[in-house]
Amino acid sequence: MAHRPSPTTISADAASADAMFDQNHRLMEEIQRLHRNIARRPDGFEMGVRWHRTGVGVEYLYRQGQLVCRAGDLATALAAFDAIGQPGPEVAHGPADLRVLDVGDRDAADLADALASTLGRDDLVTPNHVLDSQVHMAMCPATEPVPSDGPVRDLPEPFGTRRSSVAVVDTGFVHALADEAGYQRFSAVTGDSRADAQVYADGSDRIEPYGGHGTAAAACLLAVSGAESTSVHVDSCLVGGAVDEVTVVDALTAAVESGADVVSLQAGMYTREHVASVAFAAFRDEVLAAHPDTVVVAAAGNNGSDEKFWPAAFDWVTSVGGLTEDGSARAGWSNHGEWVDVYAPGDNVTVPFPNGTYEYHGGVTAEFSGGHAVWSGTSFATPAVAGLIARRMIEDGVDAPTARDRVLADAADAELAGVGPRLLSD
Repeated sequence: MAHRPSPTTISADAASADAMFDQNHRLMEEIQRLHRNIARRPDGFEMGVRWHRTGVGVEYLYRQGQLVCRAGDLATALAAFDAIGQPGPEVAHGPADLRVLDVGDRDAADLADALASTLGRDDLVTPNHVLDSQVHMAMCPATEPVPSDGPVRDLPEPFGTRRSSVAVVDTGFVHALADEAGYQRFSAVTGDSRADAQVYADGSDRIEPYGGHGTAAAACLLAVSGAESTSVHVDSCLVGGAVDEVTVVDALTAAVESGADVVSLQAGMYTREHVASVAFAAFRDEVLAAHPDTVVVAAAGNNGSDEKFWPAAFDWVTSVGGLTEDGSARAGWSNHGEWVDVYAPGDNVTVPFPNGTYEYHGGVTAEFSGGHAVWSGTSFATPAVAGLIARRMIEDGVDAPTARDRVLADAADAELAGVGPRLLSD
């Protein structure tokens, strides 16, 4: 006799299907948001989306019309185009000795699949993947901002004779917010920091979803590092919440070559077939290897997954997961796994935030008037760890790699059972 599902089973299955539909509906809204934001970039491009085979969630994002490979692999890549009967690409030089292959209006992901099949390798020619401040199941920080009157919680200024220089690679800096929030430590942000150009929509007071993200990250860093012995440069490559990997490698290269001791990146990506990013691997070999005194810190992501998130998953990056507000547990939204180096509080963090009207999913709005928000995500745990490394440089008079090692040793001593090394900044 065939098994007949009970009404309870049918109801549970229907509820699960509804939840999947709601999740994908929201994800589609956020993808459309990224499409709009990217189109408004000075270097706007078309973003491609590869959905999971299950139809739930995104496998990876990529820049249409471009593939990437390393210079040493170019001849092999071009031969593979011939082997699959495709016209060869236009080739441009990228940062870190990368080669950017312009494939015109052909779908970059489909072309990468065909080339990988011929090459027998997935890591030689890849899409130019797109990073954003979350990706995968919900393309935003772990939560959306909630109005707050502040203030930011600061550690006392560190005592020491050494100075530290930190680069925050994010959405840029809202110079007006330094006055609105009254956050005095923004005095450490250098005058050449790039402005966040997409804070408000169309000249209105409507705050864009990623507006102020870089400014909030800079505040999280300065709350720990102090401002008297630290200078902070905020880059704006993550305009609109997303950036392709070649562009962010260019920004990282500029930060390292300008002399930054610590670089804090509040973004990441998943990749085609989960391979390690070709662009970031080239950055490590061609740029960072020549500047061994620079430390890179990156967000582990907010997907609640153990799937590797790049560039955080590289062993040369200090990857940061998120803890609950009191540091007693891993935040449910935080990515995790053996590739995450350290966890720090990233839940309900008070940060400076633009004043204006913010629209949440579903059309509900909130008015921000106190110059602050409460926000959650590894985007806010990451700069706190970068700030602790800068602080240790100042206090101990050591270089950034030594400071990082000492900070991670402290984290190992405070390891949280079942989670991993833990840092608490108070």
